[in-house]
Amino acid sequence: MIKLKTFNIWLYLVQWTKFLIFCAFLVLLCIVFIPIIRKIDQLEKKKELLSKEYAEAQLKNKELSRKLDLLKHDPGYIERMARDRLNMGKPGEIIFRFDPYGYVPVNRKDIKKQEKTKNP
Repeated sequence: MIKLKTFNIWLYLVQWTKFLIFCAFLVLLCIVFIPIIRKIDQLEKKKELLSKEYAEAQLKNKELSRKLDLLKHDPGYIERMARDRLNMGKPGEIIFRFDPYGYVPVNRKDIKKQEKTKNP
């Protein structure tokens, strides 16, 4: 009996079809899950930003609470605030105020311009 080697085309096509179906399934999964993964990344970045803002707000809240406590219970703090912000002083006290460092004119034209703006 002579055996003939026959090439079964149907077996070959079935294997390629299975492979192509598997590839199509992978592509479909990627199409579905990539936008979800991007959305998760965006939400994580937003969460980090909000947590930083929250930490800053907590720090500011602590500072304001400290100032409120000082205003309620520390007369020295109130006196210092009145002296600094309201330009108040004790009777008979002379208050000296110094301007902060600023623009220093280099030539005479700049000096004249600065004098004109100070003395309208």
